[in-house]
Amino acid sequence: MTFRTYRSGPLQVAEIECYGCERLSSLEDKRCRVCVLEQLGAQSSVDQVTLRRAYKRVYCSSELSKLARVLAMLKQLVFDRASYAASERGKCKGCVDKRYRELTERWKKLLEAPHDLSPIEELTRKQGGLKGECAKCTERYFLKLLASVRTGIRSITAIQNTDGTNYDEVFAARVMPFFVEGIWHPPKHGLKLLETYELPEHRGTVRIYKQLDRPLPFYELDLPELKMPAEHLLLLDKAYKFEMTVEPGHARFAFPTRISGFVDEWYNVLLHVIRERSDVKIPSGELRELAKRMSSWLTYQWLEPLSYDDKLTDIYIPAPPELQPIRVVHERWDMCETGIHWTTPALLGFGETLASRLATSFDEVRPQLDIEIPELGMRLFLSRYPAIWSRSIAASVRKRRRRAWTQPLFLERGTLTPLASSLVSNLVRRGASAFVIGEMGSAKTSEVETLVPEIGPHQRIIAFQDTEELHLEEFIAHGYSIENVRIADAEQLQLQIDAFLRGGAAYWLITEVRVMEAVRAALGAAARQGSQPIISSFHARSKREMFDLVCHIMGLHEAAYKYVDLVVSTARFSTPSGTIRRVIEVAEVLKDWEEKPRYAELFTDERKRDLLVPKNFLRGDRHLLERMNSFDLSKLNVLDAAKRLDFLPPDRSGSQLVPTMCKRFAINERDFLTGILVEAKMKSDLLGLARRTGDTSYLELPFVSRAYDAYFTLVKENAPEYRRVLNGWQSWLRAL
Repeated sequence: MTFRTYRSGPLQVAEIECYGCERLSSLEDKRCRVCVLEQLGAQSSVDQVTLRRAYKRVYCSSELSKLARVLAMLKQLVFDRASYAASERGKCKGCVDKRYRELTERWKKLLEAPHDLSPIEELTRKQGGLKGECAKCTERYFLKLLASVRTGIRSITAIQNTDGTNYDEVFAARVMPFFVEGIWHPPKHGLKLLETYELPEHRGTVRIYKQLDRPLPFYELDLPELKMPAEHLLLLDKAYKFEMTVEPGHARFAFPTRISGFVDEWYNVLLHVIRERSDVKIPSGELRELAKRMSSWLTYQWLEPLSYDDKLTDIYIPAPPELQPIRVVHERWDMCETGIHWTTPALLGFGETLASRLATSFDEVRPQLDIEIPELGMRLFLSRYPAIWSRSIAASVRKRRRRAWTQPLFLERGTLTPLASSLVSNLVRRGASAFVIGEMGSAKTSEVETLVPEIGPHQRIIAFQDTEELHLEEFIAHGYSIENVRIADAEQLQLQIDAFLRGGAAYWLITEVRVMEAVRAALGAAARQGSQPIISSFHARSKREMFDLVCHIMGLHEAAYKYVDLVVSTARFSTPSGTIRRVIEVAEVLKDWEEKPRYAELFTDERKRDLLVPKNFLRGDRHLLERMNSFDLSKLNVLDAAKRLDFLPPDRSGSQLVPTMCKRFAINERDFLTGILVEAKMKSDLLGLARRTGDTSYLELPFVSRAYDAYFTLVKENAPEYRRVLNGWQSWLRAL
């Protein structure tokens, strides 16, 4: 058993290694109470106490240290014979011997159960009936000593709240496996459950609570490793303590990105070896899962389990992490509190490990670190020694979804309608450039990503980004031709742009680019080329801000802004049922203006109904337009609707782009409209399939890619005979 104290940010922590001890390693065990209180009493004040073995029990109340120090001071009085009488002459010596023996023999009982003062009360009652000098001496010394012991112990508030069976509760014990850094506290306020859902790969259960007397919801993550069977935990503990004297030849520690995979394999081998040497019977599959969990925690700590929640967009770790819990931004419930308290040493070590990936350091000389963890879909910014808290660390994490976004997923969330999706996709597919604008957290970049499947696998796509937001590997795995250009040096970027221009036509996607010169170079080059479609996301709250950003801040000519065809505006709203993200406008940038841009508002937001509705897009029967703008088009004859509706002409504030495109591609406007409506029905069918079956995988990229391939193959073979397209599409769906 070893004892040590150390600093964790602003906290002083005492840690007792309990390996080899047969006791419970809990204050619920009276023998453990004696051990802990005696060791703490010899130390300066601490804020937390940790008892470590295969699991660790962390006592988060400083009252435990106060109790131990009070008992240590009282012990000095109790074992000081001068506290019992004025002198030990004559008969007084026998009295002192007796009282000293009686009280010191009871001292261990007080350590075992500080809440129980009956031994002191018993001694107090025994002193009755004395007279003369003995009575005066007893009152002056021995009774005063007993009163001091009683008062000292009762001065500890926590002791007043225990009956001897809830020491862990009184001193705020938190139990977790040995490899988990930090602490998970339960909420302190009254709760009402708002939402619960399971994470992928059985990674845990999320519960979102409304705190009845707090404005922020509480985010709880119920992790399986926090309820791990004892035999599993003991096996992991033995593997962790296994001494390795020779570096494995295949470790490749010079490659930080490979360490996680090595650690996984290493623990898997160790667990199999240790299992064979013990009586534990755990299947190999479970050992592999244990090794994976262990390596993930050692490599990524709390970020690993949080990475599985695709509904999180940001994670904030304020300084000091011991005093302030992690906060998360939930796509539905916005900012939420958690009970997770990381530790400064663990977070500093985590940052130093990540810095090795970039062959740099994270220390006093370089106190900031900006790094990506692609395998978790996260980007981290860490800052050590922030203002006020000089010995701590703060971090913010931007998190992307683990899988790619698609337009059908946006339909399922009500972000836009099948009709609006079909219009934007048809225009972009035929070469229109689009800017997606909105404030932070309004799903701008996600909207850009959803357009990759809409463009299709037959087109070449070049993505410009300085943060890895797009799921490039997933798109490539499903047959899309997409290249990644990481923007770091604007001067070098210009050379890359020139090379791409010579390399032939391609769609350019610009996302999360913070280097203004890089955006300016890409936009300017595309505009000069004249036929290079650009899809880009920008932090702008309105079309006016977008224009000012391009023409006044970036300094591009107004003609560059006319090169843009569509402005898709996004926003997020707080509602009683949570936060929602919506496309609130689809506007076409007209070409016949000077100085101040003009727009055709094709779709606008109707907030009362929470619906994106057509404005200057179609004309015809109002009831039919209403039905055509529904999410469910299963009972609507879209071929008949195409005959009864028309594009609103440009001279009545309608689109100029539609007739221009129809003329350029020699497409009849009626056929173009029919194609848009039929595609809207196709997307509505995908949404309906997912809702009927309760299977959202029909909206994810793998199935959407299959469905789009089938549908657009039918379009290519049969258009403008869209009845054949619809019949073929329905046959394909029925064959699933």
